[in-house]
Amino acid sequence: MAENFDIIVIGGGPGGVAAAIRGVQLGAKVALVEGTHWGGFCLNRACVPTKLFSATVDRTKAIQTAAKMGFSKAEAAVDPAAVFKMKDELVGYFSMGTEGLVKAKGVTPIKGKGRLAGPGRVAVGETVYPAKAVIVAVGAQWVRPSFPGADLEGVVNSSEFLEEGKIPARSLILGAGSWAMELAQFLGVCGSQVVVAARGRGILPDFDQEIGQRLRGALKNDPLTILNSCQVVSIAGDQDGLSAVLSVKGKEETRQFDRVIYFDRQPALSGLGLDTVGLEDLGVDEHLATKAPGLWAVGDAVGKQPFLSHRSSAMGIIAAENALGAKRIFNPDIVPRVAYTNPQAASVGLSEDQAEEAGYDVLAGTAAIAASPMAMIQGVSSGVVKVVGEKKYGELLGVHIVAPFATEIIGAAALAIQMEATLEDLARSALPHPTIAESLSDAAREALGWAIYIP
Repeated sequence: MAENFDIIVIGGGPGGVAAAIRGVQLGAKVALVEGTHWGGFCLNRACVPTKLFSATVDRTKAIQTAAKMGFSKAEAAVDPAAVFKMKDELVGYFSMGTEGLVKAKGVTPIKGKGRLAGPGRVAVGETVYPAKAVIVAVGAQWVRPSFPGADLEGVVNSSEFLEEGKIPARSLILGAGSWAMELAQFLGVCGSQVVVAARGRGILPDFDQEIGQRLRGALKNDPLTILNSCQVVSIAGDQDGLSAVLSVKGKEETRQFDRVIYFDRQPALSGLGLDTVGLEDLGVDEHLATKAPGLWAVGDAVGKQPFLSHRSSAMGIIAAENALGAKRIFNPDIVPRVAYTNPQAASVGLSEDQAEEAGYDVLAGTAAIAASPMAMIQGVSSGVVKVVGEKKYGELLGVHIVAPFATEIIGAAALAIQMEATLEDLARSALPHPTIAESLSDAAREALGWAIYIP
């Protein structure tokens, strides 16, 4: 008979690992089922590899502007082969480290593809393991575009691009979300002719509208072209690569590319055995419980955008605690969205439009970083720190940033929103000078009508 567990977690990505370890910490006997990549999609094919590319962009731009800092002979030329080699080394290191961490924390690892086999039962191969609770953290899978020609060899997803390990001479990026814009910048500094097909009127659709506009302005000198309101009509192969017919603001045009890279994903529910527990999807309530008793779901598998590693980890911890009797609530509004572009963009909480749609009497304040001493030191003039609050109680509802170090600064904003801070709290914070972060206080003061350092 197969071993019994208090909790079985299906999926060894960030959500699954967090759930499994938290379960053990609370005294449960926990198994973690993973068939291929310890650390999940983020570590192996997304977050770690692509943020290495973002670091490459940062260093390239720093060298290109180094003459202003006294480095008159500095030159920037990216060696893509060296970057891809380092990517493989990092991924291998962290993947092995994740498997080792799971074992060291007292979790029982089970290698293989896990699937549901009825209430409180998980099958791995021919073996069925019983458990008091099951947490599903299987992540998401790629969704190929539906336009004619989408099945051609040169139409690839981001993972396939990573596996190829080559820089195309001409690249078409489908979409203008964080991931797409990061890769577009990397390809640009590596010499590729890059076109971004933005489906909407701007970029970064998951962010406050002003943030996308500010980043778009900051990228005006980058070696890439952004086409707004752009859809792919069709793609055909010819002697010159891929011929793409694009509809741009209702008008068709044809451009040539060597690679078309897409980023759309959906929950990886195929073969999971949802029918054995009477489910068609993994929709969850505020406690992350599905409609099937004893079954919880976290991360990308739930199907709620945006798909983020740190969101999955936070959900995994809560799901494990609730599976063992707690009643904790997952609040998606405290999860930051980040773009490791140059400059970086980061947001947490409600945008100004979302706050207004929710019925709040909105107070918003902005602090342009052009006047920030630290921004000047960093050689950056484009960017903003924006805060969104509500008038009745002064509650802080959202923070939105385009600036150097935005992905680091947003952590403080996320904590402030989680702790139900007010605009007044932020306005009276003695933040260090000179930093970009001090613009948080400046923006809050501006929202309240008593700006100090903003003209």
